Amino acid sequence: MKIFFRKLILCLSVLFFITSVTPVFNAYAADNTTSSTKKSTAAKKKVVKVAKKKNARALKKANTRKNIKKAISKAQIKSNSKKKTAVKKSVANKSVASVKKPPLNVKPPFNKETPKSVSDSMLKNPLLETTPKLVMQRNYFVDAKTAIKKGDEQKALYIKRNYLKGYPLAVWIDYYYLVEDPKIEKYSQVKQFLKQSHHQELNSYVKSVYIDYLSKRKQYKKVLELIGKKPFEDNVELNSVQLSRQCRYYEARWNRGFADSSASVFASKLYLRLKQYPQGCEGLISTWAKHGYLTDKLTLERFERAYISRNYEQTTQNLARSLSNTVYKDRILALMDLYDDPSKIMDEKYQINGDDKSRAAVLAFKRFANLNAKDAIELFDKFCKKYDVTDHQRLEIMQIFAQSFLSRQATIEEVTWVDRNLPAVLWTEDIKIMRMRKAIWFSQWQIVYDLYDHLTEYDRSLINWRYWKARSAREIGRIEQSNQLMEQVSTDRSFFGFLAATELSKPLPFNHEKLPEKAVWPGKLKHNKAAVRFFEFKVLNDYCASVEWKEVAKTSTNEDALLMAEWALSSGNIAYSISSVVAGKRWDALDYRFPKPYLELYQKYSDYSNVPISFLYGISRQESMLNPNIKSPVGAVGLMQLMPDTAKLVSKKNKWSYRGPSDLVNPEYNIRLGSAYLKDMLNRFDNNRILAAAAYNAGPGRIKIWASKDGGVRDSAMYIENIPFKETRLYVQNVILYDVIYKKLLTGKEDNLLYSHEKNYRY
Repeated sequence: MKIFFRKLILCLSVLFFITSVTPVFNAYAADNTTSSTKKSTAAKKKVVKVAKKKNARALKKANTRKNIKKAISKAQIKSNSKKKTAVKKSVANKSVASVKKPPLNVKPPFNKETPKSVSDSMLKNPLLETTPKLVMQRNYFVDAKTAIKKGDEQKALYIKRNYLKGYPLAVWIDYYYLVEDPKIEKYSQVKQFLKQSHHQELNSYVKSVYIDYLSKRKQYKKVLELIGKKPFEDNVELNSVQLSRQCRYYEARWNRGFADSSASVFASKLYLRLKQYPQGCEGLISTWAKHGYLTDKLTLERFERAYISRNYEQTTQNLARSLSNTVYKDRILALMDLYDDPSKIMDEKYQINGDDKSRAAVLAFKRFANLNAKDAIELFDKFCKKYDVTDHQRLEIMQIFAQSFLSRQATIEEVTWVDRNLPAVLWTEDIKIMRMRKAIWFSQWQIVYDLYDHLTEYDRSLINWRYWKARSAREIGRIEQSNQLMEQVSTDRSFFGFLAATELSKPLPFNHEKLPEKAVWPGKLKHNKAAVRFFEFKVLNDYCASVEWKEVAKTSTNEDALLMAEWALSSGNIAYSISSVVAGKRWDALDYRFPKPYLELYQKYSDYSNVPISFLYGISRQESMLNPNIKSPVGAVGLMQLMPDTAKLVSKKNKWSYRGPSDLVNPEYNIRLGSAYLKDMLNRFDNNRILAAAAYNAGPGRIKIWASKDGGVRDSAMYIENIPFKETRLYVQNVILYDVIYKKLLTGKEDNLLYSHEKNYRY
């Protein structure tokens, strides 16, 4: 009997064990694909347990979001590291459990796993403590941004409203909401954003988006509210973005009935420009045309400008077609017949039919003069007699001859021809500048001195022309005035400023501003909202970090901005280092404006090629802003912007391997080839950095073309000022200047701007 009862008890025990364990195995099987949920559940129990011990009231309200945060905070303070980990894993689940049902069937994000962009292995935000709440909010921010991109605005706004309070990047959800899908109905929210966001960069972007959007939908009152006062004066040179804003302003005023003559004048000038006008100006041009300002006569004027030019062939053909059914059709046909070879106008048998044959002939000869001035000028008098050219037409053709002669390596005879035949009253601003350069080339110092006063106010403010005014005053014997002017120039950190300081035997004006010694990281940056947002985007690996970097540079105190630049430099973010200077216009912060990345590589190949490391850095800084991955529109690659064909030749010459352009993004390979090529240029041009830099930029074949051919003596400054290509002219100035700056930064010592053999070279 005892044995029977023992067996019975054993069977009942086994049955009880199986009955109690089966639900556990079933639950495990059901959740097998989400093992993290099981861990989160255990962590959640630990949090609740902590809350029970510390505060019984907190447990009763544990389903509310506010008290969950308190429980997490309390647990974080006194629990050990294992409990902290459990808290982090439980946050998302517990938060979701306490969410109220969102409106409009919007489902909150159920992120149980941290996105890769927010993983613990990524950069921490050095200005914020990494708390469970912060990690959770990063997840929610990513979800909200994704929702906006997918068109689920309600979900994104719900997340922001309920989960992103106090999160640094919350303002960006409002920005995405406004600009991803602009709507007229959002205009009141746009105004509120502009008023309350306190974010200069985002305000600018939102304003630009809605000015264009509202203009296209003819909401001109709102456009004017956003633009405010007139953006720019009409007599200044504007870039494409500025032109678009100015166009939108005039378009809106015109359609609101506020237009004056300045709107039509601006539109007419814009139309007559041969460059394609920005897309933002299409509305103004359309409005201007509808009001009758786009006449056949004005179209003809644009055609004639395009026709004379060396470029704009397609524009010329398009305009010719648009005039084919007007009263000018015969003239257009005759001109297009001469387009490819305008010199045919001088053939004895060639005849132009029509009443306005003289005007057509003049236009064809203008094109001839622009394409081949030397041949055209020999036939000029004969042409004038054949077609009975008026005095006014003669002067117009002479303007073209003048521009042609002065824009290249003109002889003294050609320059004298301009002075003798073209009255100064007809000198355009371009002709004045070109004549100044030729006066410098031929040492006509009185002309330089006098002509400076007839330049525009803007040109007179440029440092090169201020130097030449001082130099010409000295050359004509006005020593006291020259010294005063040269003293002013010598304070400018530029090629001509350094040149003036050298001539006055003054120290070079480096004007080097360094980070204050009292500045300690992070200083007050924890209170700098833009800096905090920047690092948050870096944690998320989001390209919008660059926007916040600009915001930091433009709106921060000088100490904050320099601290951030120091962080960029010390962490190897060279682009950010330079951008901090450019965006914030802190030009004196030389340590960040002229960083020294890949220092060991530059030193290695400086020693190998025997090219000064400062010169290598100067070339690289000008060429690529020290970006190893940059590629130019023409195909130049890497730090020293090598063309693939050049790299191939240098590699072959030195018996180095070369697999193609992909090699050139490798910093060491790029510096190796670039230093070798630069050494070739120095060897070819007598170790003269001016000529070597010009050859590096424009090609070595140009140097012989630009050299003096009349036996005249020109110094280095005279040569540089007369380099025909503006890009190369500025390039050489910058490279020589950067060379000196890098020498100062690398050695702490001040060196000469130019060496004696460069000063005394026969250019």
